[in-house]
Amino acid sequence: MNSNRRLALVTTLVTVLIGGCAANETRLGEGSSMVTGSGGNAGASQQAKQLIKCARPIGTAALVEPENTVSYTQYGLTSPLPLIRLIMAQSNCFRVVDRNAAAQAALMRERAMAAGGELQKGSRMGGGQMVAADYIITPSIIFQNANAGGGMGALGALLPGVAGAVAGSIKTKNLEAQVMLAVTNVRTGVQEAVAEGSARKRDIGFGGLLWAGGVAGGGGVYENTDIGKIVAAAFLDAHNKLVTQLRATTPDYMQGDHAGYYTIARVNLRGGPSTSAPVITSLPKNTPVTPTGAKQGVWWEVEAMGRTGWIHSNYITR
Repeated sequence: MNSNRRLALVTTLVTVLIGGCAANETRLGEGSSMVTGSGGNAGASQQAKQLIKCARPIGTAALVEPENTVSYTQYGLTSPLPLIRLIMAQSNCFRVVDRNAAAQAALMRERAMAAGGELQKGSRMGGGQMVAADYIITPSIIFQNANAGGGMGALGALLPGVAGAVAGSIKTKNLEAQVMLAVTNVRTGVQEAVAEGSARKRDIGFGGLLWAGGVAGGGGVYENTDIGKIVAAAFLDAHNKLVTQLRATTPDYMQGDHAGYYTIARVNLRGGPSTSAPVITSLPKNTPVTPTGAKQGVWWEVEAMGRTGWIHSNYITR
């Protein structure tokens, strides 16, 4: 086999490998990550096409850091919670309440200023307005692998001259991540669902190659690829699986947005759906209430001021 034919063979092989690598890219459109864009009242923007979305939230979730953070800090990654917040904001499958220490400290300062009379009138910073979480969701990174998958030294040894140099300098890198999302019901303490997510990407590059006496190459094509992008794709996968599980187990009355209600006048919170039921407490005007979803005619069961009882629906609005 002459040198031209050998070089043609290796060139064809490189083309096939690079083509296979391109098919496995984790980017969406022109973005550099599977999780990007924004989510909120204006809707989702630049969300991944693979993301499962919900017409209404399944419930309210508090995101909690895992007890062992070594699984991601050892790879130079930060907390995955902001990433998961974005995924959930874009999917509309969970309303997320902020329970981290920094947010709680800021909230306490605002309430302290309200109690001291420093805020504007009508700020409505009274008690009983914090939305209760239905679920606690804990993310975990099971494993990550950003190690090179090896080269083609064996093939290079079989091909002499330039052809052998080309084949021997081809390097592959396998990027993999496996993550998990665990959901616990706040009211019962029961683990409702666990979802695993994974993602993989195979890259190819060239190292230390002098190509046809012309251009010197150094490092792989994706040598600086961030393993965080693979972790992001894995959490997207886990989110989709989690939504599928919770849709199958969550009662219909919990699959809705029940926040934002308040009383329009002073009204009694009763122990049953009747004016003859005992009064639990009296709710002042503008008291925030959270419907549980249970209804009997015009009577709604609600949570208010740390109590659960029944109220006539004519006395609440949002």
